[in-house]
Amino acid sequence: MNRVIRLAAGLSALALVLAGCGGTAPAGARGSAPGCVTEYAQGKDYFPDKSAVEESELWDIAYHGSYKTITLKDTENAAGGELRYVLYQCGTPRPEAAGDLAGALFVQVPVTTVAVTSFNALAMVDRLGKNGSVKGLSGQLLGNAKKDKWYAGVVQQAGNPLSIGEYTDLNREAVLGLGNQVILMSGFGPGFDDISNARAAGLPGVSVSNRLERTALASAEWIKMVGAFYNAEAAANTEFAAIKSRFTEVVAAVSGKVNNRRVGYVSVCPEKSCDFMHGHGEQTLVGRLLSGFGVTNVFARDNNAPNGKHYDFEQAIGAAADADFFIVYDPAAQARATIDADPRMTRFRPIRDGAYLVGADANFQECRAKTYLDVDLLTRDIAIGLAPDLFPGAKATCFVRP
Repeated sequence: MNRVIRLAAGLSALALVLAGCGGTAPAGARGSAPGCVTEYAQGKDYFPDKSAVEESELWDIAYHGSYKTITLKDTENAAGGELRYVLYQCGTPRPEAAGDLAGALFVQVPVTTVAVTSFNALAMVDRLGKNGSVKGLSGQLLGNAKKDKWYAGVVQQAGNPLSIGEYTDLNREAVLGLGNQVILMSGFGPGFDDISNARAAGLPGVSVSNRLERTALASAEWIKMVGAFYNAEAAANTEFAAIKSRFTEVVAAVSGKVNNRRVGYVSVCPEKSCDFMHGHGEQTLVGRLLSGFGVTNVFARDNNAPNGKHYDFEQAIGAAADADFFIVYDPAAQARATIDADPRMTRFRPIRDGAYLVGADANFQECRAKTYLDVDLLTRDIAIGLAPDLFPGAKATCFVRP
């Protein structure tokens, strides 16, 4: 059965569930929520802490006294378009869904009951100290708790949240039963319809599209967007400023000192690289990071896809035959097994000489969630691999030598 149809079934029940968060319940319906207004005064500014977008090209935020609006690019819609979220302070009137606000998702804040299907969003919720609000997780994220200490800690702090299915196939009954105010979902870009389907069915899907940002700092800045749903702008601003400071320091230490390197950012494991190898060009976040370092990206030519592209063997050899360093974003054990099983891999000098980084097995899932928030650590790991002499005694966190 079509996902939209399955999700749309029972929307009358959804209306009841959302009445206390994004529906038409009277102001003060959640009067016991932290920070909820008890005596509303028209014209008063209820958001003393505010965020401003410095780096992102995909979203923006504006404040309007008792509510704030977040506008972001609809990354699933190749033809353009925007998504809009109206976050109104608990205990204040719900703004009218008219004009620029027509068709927006209305959410009372601060949110206290959320579901998460995006691992990047989960890292942001965790960093903001809001794990207790997580009542539902995708099966994939819950499964990671069985093999990763960080995930296990998040699940424990959340009080053992329930599974709501997968981000491509949400369980309607679970979403409705938990009364989630928002579902923090990954916006993967054109060709995907997870958020579009959820919203079409009336479910409160929120797009966390940081992976499609053009720069590392823009990706990290999405913690401000997530923080706005919790009225946690002050904490989000502080966290982003710290990441930015550390990131800038690493880039300054490396830039201009590795110009002679020919580098590729690749996946070699079959489940990720359908043909043979998947390489990132200059239009990806890491591709631009390599450009900032001053290295030559061997996969840059004819590779403008926002998340890289697949290469068959001949194409990969043609692009990367003269590479001297690879960053392999697969887990170490899987990457090693693939390399050992395919003698063609030795045609690449970085593989043959062991001049590459791989994902650390011990905390791979944690790093997968966090590296596009902690872009300073991602940058530092790559920098240590490229120029270890610039970081004497430093140990990498997520990307390590094989």
